[in-house]
Amino acid sequence: VLEELCRELMYRLGVKPYYLHHGDLARGMAHRRTTIAEGQALVSALRQRLSGICNPTYVIDLPEGGGKVPLASCAIEGRDGEAWRIRGQDGMVRAYREVVG
Repeated sequence: VLEELCRELMYRLGVKPYYLHHGDLARGMAHRRTTIAEGQALVSALRQRLSGICNPTYVIDLPEGGGKVPLASCAIEGRDGEAWRIRGQDGMVRAYREVVG
């Protein structure tokens, strides 16, 4: 349903789906909220199925004025010397040797 909504917004109405908000901590709504891990998995699945322009940014609105913060999972797993370990969309970690001038 979310995939269809994002497509329809962009291609039929010309509206980019900008944010996908993590559920607020509102009293009585715990049964409607997902975990952050579930939200990240949902966004990851969307990223594999939709073009980049149709993908919203997954954000959380932090309490106490912390603002909206992106919750995208970081693909960088670490570094071994000159090679970065980066997780691809397929879940596999690969080495990326950074070569500059």
